[in-house]
Amino acid sequence: MKAMMVLVSWLLFVALSVLAVEVYRGEAKVRAIDADRVVLNHISYGLFNIDEWKGIVADVVTKKIEGFEVTPSNRAEVHRKAEEVLHAVINEIEYLMRERNRNTLSGVFKQFFTDLLFSFDDLRADVPRFATIIVNRLDEPETKAALKEWIIAKINTFADETVGEMDYTAMNEVFDRNGCSDRESCAAALAAYRHDARASNRTTTTLLSVCILALLVLMVVTNDRGSFMAFCSAALTLLAAGVALPMIDIEATITHFSFTLLGEPVGFDDQVIFYQSKSIIEVVGLLLQNGDAALVVVSVLILSFSVLLPLVKLLLSFYAAATQRLPRGRVATFFMFRSAKWSMADVMVVALFMAYIGFSGVINNQLTQIERGDASLEVFTTNNSTLRLGFYLFTAYAISGLLLSERLLRLLGKPGDGLTKKAAAAEGR
Repeated sequence: MKAMMVLVSWLLFVALSVLAVEVYRGEAKVRAIDADRVVLNHISYGLFNIDEWKGIVADVVTKKIEGFEVTPSNRAEVHRKAEEVLHAVINEIEYLMRERNRNTLSGVFKQFFTDLLFSFDDLRADVPRFATIIVNRLDEPETKAALKEWIIAKINTFADETVGEMDYTAMNEVFDRNGCSDRESCAAALAAYRHDARASNRTTTTLLSVCILALLVLMVVTNDRGSFMAFCSAALTLLAAGVALPMIDIEATITHFSFTLLGEPVGFDDQVIFYQSKSIIEVVGLLLQNGDAALVVVSVLILSFSVLLPLVKLLLSFYAAATQRLPRGRVATFFMFRSAKWSMADVMVVALFMAYIGFSGVINNQLTQIERGDASLEVFTTNNSTLRLGFYLFTAYAISGLLLSERLLRLLGKPGDGLTKKAAAAEGR
């Protein structure tokens, strides 16, 4: 029976290791897809993209021009506006001409002959006729097309002179990786890829969870050296997966941002403001790269609590079970029997960090100030921060570490006894 339990324990360890590798590969694929999705939906390519605004304004102008018609009900008003514009232009021309000519002798003579040969009053008298010609031309398709092209050209020129050129390098790289040519088709393709990848990984994750649960149950009911060594190996696999896989996804997104421009509705959907998905190892690397002394200290603490302490504990526990002898010394005793609870410190920190982040609350508070300035502005934000598989695997390791400490005590006796009970019995004591 004992041999059977040892065999089952080692088989579960092998299954756990294989499934952990598969889960890591699946999560890596999902992370790559999510990274591409974030690039496509990032606010810099949407709400903050001048090219997007060019298209929006051009569409609004096009709708307004194409929707404009001179009807019997508005004809008189349009005619009156045209007369006002023509009178303003004539008055401006007359004023500029007289201002330019009055300061010199030659200018005075020019103005004299101009007044003699040309009458601005006669020109004003013809304003109604000119206005009628303009109103009649406004309804012609050629006029609308020319006016639309002129306005859009002016909008593009103004935008190009106001801001720099948009850098589409990151987006084009996403297109190349996924064989897409535009954002819409690429977003649809990524959504399909992500659904398939997560569905495939969900099955593997379920099997992995079953293996972990079975191992934890065996740790409680089994107390022999062969099984204990398998449990140590399984715990090491959980530790490796827990620190290598992302623990948390932090994402702040504007789900919907809409307002009215010249009477036309304008909206932006799924605008990603911030996104990070990091494992413990990646976080440590980023902190070290920063170079700040305080962050280096934090990275060392995280690395110590999350990797070094658990690793040393598992190796010492495996050695003790293999040799049936507890290592002597306070340091070894601490690592084997008292360090497990400290490995939970990182889990607690991550959980508190996620609760503290509260991205949606911060963003909603800030964007509410914008909404108050315009009743037609609607902003809906979401906080898509979630705990990832790395968090749960690391927690599973922490629990197994606590169980292993208790199992080791029963298997080899209390620390400080020197030779263990089984070793002493083997020596005839």
